[in-house]
Amino acid sequence: MSVGKISEFDVHKDDWRLYIERLEQYFIVNNVKSEHQVPTLITVMGAEAYELLVNLCTPERPKTKTFQQITAILEGHLQPKPSELAERYKFRHRTQNSGETIAEYITVLKRMSKTCEFGNWLEESLRDQLVCGIISDTIRQRLFAESKLDFKRAYSLAVSMETAEKDAAIVQGHGRSPAEPMMTVPCQAIAGERWRRKGAAGDAVRGGSGAAREAGPLAARRERARTEPAPPPPQARTGRFEQRPRSCRACGGAHDSVTCKFMRYVCRVCNQIGHLRRMCPNITNYVSTGVSNISGDTDSVDSDEFQIL
Repeated sequence: MSVGKISEFDVHKDDWRLYIERLEQYFIVNNVKSEHQVPTLITVMGAEAYELLVNLCTPERPKTKTFQQITAILEGHLQPKPSELAERYKFRHRTQNSGETIAEYITVLKRMSKTCEFGNWLEESLRDQLVCGIISDTIRQRLFAESKLDFKRAYSLAVSMETAEKDAAIVQGHGRSPAEPMMTVPCQAIAGERWRRKGAAGDAVRGGSGAAREAGPLAARRERARTEPAPPPPQARTGRFEQRPRSCRACGGAHDSVTCKFMRYVCRVCNQIGHLRRMCPNITNYVSTGVSNISGDTDSVDSDEFQIL
C-alpha cells in the first residue's frame, strides 16, 4: 500500500516545480524505482497535463523519455526562465504594503528571490530590501543604527519592534473598542442613584418624626425663603450706592477720626493718646470705678473719663 497521495496537476494554476518536488518525495517514501518513475508520473499527472506533454513531445511519445527529460520539457513550457535583470528589478521595487506584517513581507521577498539568481548574495539582498522597503521609519532608523547587521539580526529586530509598537498602541488606548467609553455613563448614573437613595434613607432614620418637625415654624420659614423673591440690593432700590457713615476710632461718632478733637485726648484705660475710654481696645479688661459713662454726644464728655493734652 502506497504512502500518501499525489493529486492531478492543474495546468492553469499549479506550480510545476513544486509538483515535481512533491512527486520526488513520493518516490522516496514508496521506494519507486527509476524505471517506474515515468509511468507513475504519467498516471498521476492527469488527462489535461498528459495531453499537453504529448503535444510537446511530438513526434515522439512521452514514454520514450526519461523522468528528467519530461520534467524539463514541461518546465520550459509552463515556467520558462525569466529575465534575471527583470526579476531583480521587481525584487528591488517590492516594498511592504499597508496592513502587511514584516513576516509576510519577507515571505514574498524570498519567493521573488528564487528567480533573481542572487547566489551568495541572497541574504545580503534580503537584508537590504527589508531595511529599504519597510513602512515604519522608526524601525528603519533603529536598523540603520546597527553597525554590523546581517539578515537574521535585521529580521529579528524588525519583528520585535513591530510587535512592541502594536502592544504600545493597545496600552495607550488605540486598540480600545468604541463601545467601552459608553459603559462608564450608566455606571456613573447607577452610582449617583445609590447615593441619593442612601441619603434619603439616612434622612428618614435621623428624622424619626421629621414630618411633625417639618410642619413647625422652621419648615414655614424655609418654604417662604424658597418661594419669596429676594429683596433687591440698595443700589437697585435707590438707583445709586448708599454709603454708610464712617465710625470714628477716637470717639465712636459718625465722622472721620482725622477731624475729631478727641484725637488729642489720653485714654484713662491704657494711657495712650488718640481715643476715648469707650474706644479703647483694652476696655474688655477694664474694671469700672463708678465713673459715669460717656453719652452719645461726644461734645459733653466728663473730664473724669479723659484728660486734655
